[in-house]
Amino acid sequence: MKRSVFLFLLLLPMCPAVASAQSADSLSVEQRRLLTETPVATFGETAIHNAAMRYRQYPFSLTTTSLNHYYDQRGDATLVQEGTASRNTSLEVESFVQLSNKSRAFGQASYRNGRREHVRWNENSDFSLIYPYVTGDSIGGFMKEEEYRFMGGYAHRLGAWTLGGQLAYRASIAYRDKDPRPRNVVSDLEASMALARLLNRSYTIGTSVHARKYTQDSSISFLADKGATSVSQMLGMGVEYIRFAGTQTSTRHAGTGMGGSVDLSPTQGNGFSASLRGDYFHFVKELNSLNYAPMVEATETTMAVDLAWTKQTRAWYRGLKIQGVKKTRNGTENIFGDASGNVYPQISSVQQYRSTAAQLTLSGMVGQPIGLSQRTHGWVLLPQVGYESISSEHKEAARRFEASHLRATIELQWHWQLSKLLFTTGGGTEYLKKLRTDGLLPGITSNSSSGKALLSNIQYLSDSHVTARLFVRADYELTRRYALFLSAAYRYQHYQRSGETHAGTASLGFLF
Repeated sequence: MKRSVFLFLLLLPMCPAVASAQSADSLSVEQRRLLTETPVATFGETAIHNAAMRYRQYPFSLTTTSLNHYYDQRGDATLVQEGTASRNTSLEVESFVQLSNKSRAFGQASYRNGRREHVRWNENSDFSLIYPYVTGDSIGGFMKEEEYRFMGGYAHRLGAWTLGGQLAYRASIAYRDKDPRPRNVVSDLEASMALARLLNRSYTIGTSVHARKYTQDSSISFLADKGATSVSQMLGMGVEYIRFAGTQTSTRHAGTGMGGSVDLSPTQGNGFSASLRGDYFHFVKELNSLNYAPMVEATETTMAVDLAWTKQTRAWYRGLKIQGVKKTRNGTENIFGDASGNVYPQISSVQQYRSTAAQLTLSGMVGQPIGLSQRTHGWVLLPQVGYESISSEHKEAARRFEASHLRATIELQWHWQLSKLLFTTGGGTEYLKKLRTDGLLPGITSNSSSGKALLSNIQYLSDSHVTARLFVRADYELTRRYALFLSAAYRYQHYQRSGETHAGTASLGFLF
């Protein structure tokens, strides 16, 4: 991955914005920012994944570039496979461009360089995508990471119809220069096509389909004089594949996915919006040194629905939104016969692992705008309540766990215009209350490293906690077309049993 190639991709979304500079927008750059990035602008966006419906997303062009730094100190309030702390620095650019009266282009690109600390029982990347089938060991350690992202899309109107498409690519590398020395190379490609049609002056209906190709090639090496230590092929709920434990240090995760959506969106911002989405993802974990034997495989199905209503006037804006999502993951373990040479014949397969996650959220919005009105200040209040549940089980081991929570959140944002300066500040609090926890864990004790890790994860996933957030941003308008901004945010969490977390981010950016 040559950085010169990445820089080309990073600058690519900016080129059309510069080329279209002569199409003078009547709004200043800060007025455009308020119409795109504030909660008022994003609250009713249920069809942002549909490339064709992004044609009517904004009636102007806007590009944002930013340099960002992030840290997160979690201690025991984390999954042990994700690490107890992380920090990274990133460079990001996002652009939406009016190419003509009938064409829109949009894109994103980013580079991130960071490090996670005290990662245990996981020597792979993308744990949330490939769990529970990771390679792990009791030693673990830090993990250095680099990630490159690029997304480009296009939408074109043909009368009442709009055609759209987008292509997204992510490449990453993660490694450790201390035994055990994992090296993970990830390639993740997703393409989508979309179609939309005007129903009347008020609404647009659309549909989209997407396909995905994912690979992660992983290897672990040992350079110390004491030699290699044993690694485990994890199967979930603290279970490992005993037959392939020890020295199988080279693996591949190969996955494919597909999905689609049906979407409804108001053409002028006011009214009802809706989205129904489905996604299917399947991956296989292969042992490279055993002729790519397909040790395990998993499928995940996701169903999501969003329903929103928004109403904006020059004096007030209001909104109401309901969101629901359910994910189901099934894991299958393949059984192999005696090896012939280096080939292990597969003789059967058994579905052993299953996990589910569901979430239902009701959100509200009320406030008074700043921007196009004559007001020099504005505010927005964002209350939210929700219910969420998770469960996980391994059939052969007869181990299971489930938990449910009630979530309540409230956030307040304030905008204040002072000559060429625009200040945004606010904060919020959240309370996650445990409703129910149940489980059965035969054979698990805190005396073993893997058992201790599982018990720590269950404590974290079932814990109640309180969250407090603060943020501030200052924008300075250099001209009507260019602006600088500086922002910072801080988050504190207190868990009933898992301790405290601290996270923060700071950004310096440029808009045009």
